[in-house]
Amino acid sequence: MQACSPHRLAGWILLPLVLCCLDSRRAEAQITAPRQFTQQHPVASLEDQLINQLRATEEQQRAYIRRVTAFVRTGHLESRLVVAIYRYSVRRYPSYPFPYFERAMRYEAKKRGVQLPPVQLIARTPGEVRPLR
Repeated sequence: MQACSPHRLAGWILLPLVLCCLDSRRAEAQITAPRQFTQQHPVASLEDQLINQLRATEEQQRAYIRRVTAFVRTGHLESRLVVAIYRYSVRRYPSYPFPYFERAMRYEAKKRGVQLPPVQLIARTPGEVRPLR
């Protein structure tokens, strides 16, 4: 059996580390702002859970989830409905469930008299509207 040279061995060790560093950008987009957990609130909020579990990486998607959770806080939508639709969308397509969540949420909200716009129409910045594709 041949012995590997030190340079070749170092290359095999460094290669996964370099690839890991290059690919870390994808995971950063899914992490929300850190929240301080207390004894009264040891669990992440519904908004944080939805953003992370639905893989909402774009600002429009996060704004859509914030709008949905605002309707939950005001009582226009029930939290159990939102959680049920979230679970459906994750079962439907685990690697990227957000589009299924958006469609099902708009359908169910419309049945209850709540108007949710498509995610493409949610403003990026105040006054800016993203055009439909």
